[in-house]
Amino acid sequence: MTSDSPSPRRPQPDLTNSSRLAVFLDIDGTLADIVATPSQAKVPHATRRNVEALARRLDGAVALISGRHLDDIDAMTGLGQIAAAGIHGAQLRTANGVSLPDRLGADLVSRVEGVLADRIGGLSGVFIERKPLSVAVHYRACPDNEEVIVRAARDIVAGHTALKYITGKRVVEILPAVASKGAAIAHFMELEPFKGRIPLFAGDDVTDEDGFMLVNAMDGISIKIGEGPSRAAFGFETAAAFRRWLDTLASAK
Repeated sequence: MTSDSPSPRRPQPDLTNSSRLAVFLDIDGTLADIVATPSQAKVPHATRRNVEALARRLDGAVALISGRHLDDIDAMTGLGQIAAAGIHGAQLRTANGVSLPDRLGADLVSRVEGVLADRIGGLSGVFIERKPLSVAVHYRACPDNEEVIVRAARDIVAGHTALKYITGKRVVEILPAVASKGAAIAHFMELEPFKGRIPLFAGDDVTDEDGFMLVNAMDGISIKIGEGPSRAAFGFETAAAFRRWLDTLASAK
């Protein structure tokens, strides 16, 4: 079966070669539970300690891969010393604090934000979130508006080849066309201390699927949290169940 085809997910991965892993972790729905609004999400203290312990054990080969921007990742997780990719890979930062150049000018994002506000800003329950390099539309409070929101995003990116839109759990986001979680993981895998290791990526949403495909193609470990079709090889029913397994991974000998 190829990495392009969804496959039945197996029980939790074997930890035999855990010391050779390069671990990539989504945040919302993985390290933190999904909540009503992004600002309410929290990474449990025990999970944060486990991520820190895992990074020490793997000589720094741990990175957070999120749709949040880097400042938000650091504020939410308290893991500013960990390598990270923000805005689905549009921002990249190494563990020693080196940030790679942003991939899209803020002026283009500003124009997108204005168009979205004109098109859908009046809808009840819609929250338009401006990030440094993207604009996200959250509609968890008004799921019936999904079709009109997706249509607006589709219309906007149709006129800009440098942009794309992606959909997630009650969110639509417009961001640089070159950004993806898979591309971010691939870039980290070319750098020390990730280079030469076995990639493991855990996520919960459709925005994580390109990361699963990349990891599968590298004979790594892909983990889907929650229900729904996925190209991930392994799965956990809930984020809490995955976090318990992460505790085991962090302390494995």
